[in-house]
Amino acid sequence: MKKQFLMTLGIACMPLLALAAPDFSGTWVRDNAKSDTVPNHMYWLTRGVDGGAGRGPAGGEVLITVQQSATGLKIGDPQKPLRQYALDGKPHEQTADTGLVKATVSASLHGDMLVVATTQPYGGMPGNATLQTREVWALSADGKSLTVTTTRDSPAVKQAYKEIYNRK
Repeated sequence: MKKQFLMTLGIACMPLLALAAPDFSGTWVRDNAKSDTVPNHMYWLTRGVDGGAGRGPAGGEVLITVQQSATGLKIGDPQKPLRQYALDGKPHEQTADTGLVKATVSASLHGDMLVVATTQPYGGMPGNATLQTREVWALSADGKSLTVTTTRDSPAVKQAYKEIYNRK
């Protein structure tokens, strides 16, 4: 009897858990003063050029727009192609930002965070090395600040940086 009551209570509370999922929707402005400079991922081609593609302390205003539904996320960023993710945690194949290779991407909500994991070929010839990228998105308690922590792991170097955005 006790077991049935607990199971019924757990099922009844499931809609409340769904409501507690974070909502990343909105327009976000990058706080350059609080954010790390984004490393130049193409350094080997562009030595001596500003590494952050405008995402450093002296960079201009960077706005991203996020549209979130119960099953997916769209991220508009003027410096990147439109990114769309299914929030089911399953690996999906899609074209990488370069447009040259296919990447395997999975995205899912873990408590109050969004985790996006990407694996793609990296190097001069597709398939000769692998780049793994992991983004962890977290909202502040008041929902006015977004922290995106990115880790890029390639055969040559492992890079990690944080970007802080404020809700516009």
